Amino acid sequence: MKLNCVSHTVVKWLRRFVIAFMLGFSNVLNQETRMIDDTFFKIEQTSEDKDDQQ
Repeated sequence: MKLNCVSHTVVKWLRRFVIAFMLGFSNVLNQETRMIDDTFFKIEQTSEDKDDQQ
């Protein structure tokens, strides 16, 4: 009974570890793909200050 409980707990924690690892790896790939496909030139919208117009 004790061995069954320990093995169940180990499998549960291994499953959590593998899922966390896969999510982290997926996030890294997604971020890298976003960085590669992203354009370098950004258009920034600015508004003129009222003090500069005078």
